[in-house]
Amino acid sequence: MKAAIIGAGPGGLYAALAAVKHNVQVDLFEKRNVGEGIVCGECIFDSLDIMKEPGRGLMHPVDEVVLQGRGCYAFPLGRHRKLWMLDRRSWQQDLARCAVNHGVALYEHTKITPARLLEMKKEYDWIIDASGAPSVTSRLNHFSNDYFKEYLLAHQVVLAGDFSALWPRIKIVFLPDMPADYQPAYAWIFPKDTGRANVGVVCTVRGTLKKDKLDLKKMLAQMISKEGLDGAQVLERGSGMAAAGMLPRLVYDNIILAGDAAGLTSPLHGGGIDMACLSGVLAAEAIVNGGRGVAAYRETLNHYTQEKLALEKVTIQKMKTLNFEQFDDLLGGITSKNIFARFRTALGHLGMFYVTLKWFGTKKKMPDWPV
Repeated sequence: MKAAIIGAGPGGLYAALAAVKHNVQVDLFEKRNVGEGIVCGECIFDSLDIMKEPGRGLMHPVDEVVLQGRGCYAFPLGRHRKLWMLDRRSWQQDLARCAVNHGVALYEHTKITPARLLEMKKEYDWIIDASGAPSVTSRLNHFSNDYFKEYLLAHQVVLAGDFSALWPRIKIVFLPDMPADYQPAYAWIFPKDTGRANVGVVCTVRGTLKKDKLDLKKMLAQMISKEGLDGAQVLERGSGMAAAGMLPRLVYDNIILAGDAAGLTSPLHGGGIDMACLSGVLAAEAIVNGGRGVAAYRETLNHYTQEKLALEKVTIQKMKTLNFEQFDDLLGGITSKNIFARFRTALGHLGMFYVTLKWFGTKKKMPDWPV
């Protein structure tokens, strides 16, 4: 079997490693150098509790998240799900070296156009499109608008400064006075070490974001000032988007979508590294199993994600319907060290409590990770 994989991000790299493990002849195409063009907080949240610890590129585990509403609340999320702070460039470059060592043919600086993709459909048995959003396949098949029906838009900077007071924790800042239409929305500070951090802001958008209504760059500048980071040096700057839900269709003839190209990012926080890795592995397994495997691909993804998405849906609803004081009370109750306070919070938000128990209590079978 001969397969092409478009995009050497987490989804494409895991797909390549999984496919070559099944003796598939794999050509992997990346439009830049591997590890370039990354706009990301660079924190892997293992939301499904199925990932193995990353190898090279792992900077440190994250055991505690600081949640800021009116007050600041420490939440030991690491007790329930693993978080790792990465240097994604070196992580992806190491995965690429591993793939090449196992027989994957890697072609960097090779942009796949819709016209070239049309030719490739005849040259390869299967194509896994992990090219991001909007995908190459969407431009060929005219469904790019599907990514923009509802999506998360982010603006981020990499700052050099003093982050020793926060490190090795990360911080999520919930924004007051945000209209419900733009929720979920928040800012983040993710220190890579004591001297550098990824700092950004994200909101949910439907259609076109108008600057006169919401200016993400201005919001980020205000947040940086409020956090006392005015003196920090800007090392990098970038923007990105992520679809807020799995696309309605994931297979187009002999093309199967994975990662961001499939809309597999969290509608709550926009993270998607774990889902990209998982979908890459499942897409490779699907093509190895032929038409029947590909037909079951979406159902398999749903099997892994249903509890996670149920909790995220309820949380998003809280962010849309509660005012900022009520949401701050929820944060305080969830993170309280007093068991009776947590119990009162659970009684006041029974739907959220129920789906949280299902999320924490459901253990999925770990896929056959290639690394």
